[in-house]
Amino acid sequence: MTVIPDHPMKTRIRPVLGSTLVALGPTFLLLSACSGGGDSAAKTKAAELAAGPSCVSRDTTPVSLAVRDFIKTASPTAQRYLSAAGTDSAVPEDGFKVLQDKGPTYFYGGDDAAKAKIREKLASVGPYASLLVVFRGKTEAENGNRVTVRLGGHYIGGEHEGKVAPGKAYEVQCDTTGWKIATTTPEPGA
Repeated sequence: MTVIPDHPMKTRIRPVLGSTLVALGPTFLLLSACSGGGDSAAKTKAAELAAGPSCVSRDTTPVSLAVRDFIKTASPTAQRYLSAAGTDSAVPEDGFKVLQDKGPTYFYGGDDAAKAKIREKLASVGPYASLLVVFRGKTEAENGNRVTVRLGGHYIGGEHEGKVAPGKAYEVQCDTTGWKIATTTPEPGA
């Protein structure tokens, strides 16, 4: 039986080949991922990112941002909130959720008997400032990427009865990070 000695180059080639494959491996993976293969989900996600944010969120909407700022800047600071019931002045659901997150919230409206009942309830729990937030509408521009939300209000009951919370128009726009309040303008005559 004849033994053939190992070739001296054989031992040097393996370490060089192995380290080359380790170094180039990620490059091969990247090239194969970008090769226009059939992964349509990845292509769709890339197209969405290139197009910018969709600004579709249940937690952050133009109305919710406007309502949050409106009640935050109202003076005096309200501790309870009301929304008109069953009218076009009612705060939309996304804004109503903001009111609920900030404090006790009631529907206000209907006939005089229903209003009297709410006033009694407010008086029975204490002399806290209660702000009726009035939704005055919204308009969309730029394919829905710019929205103007108009709000106003006044205080119900207690020492601030009838005090007006000046109306404001909020211009809310969608940018690369989502919805942001761009400008706030006092409403004329408010």
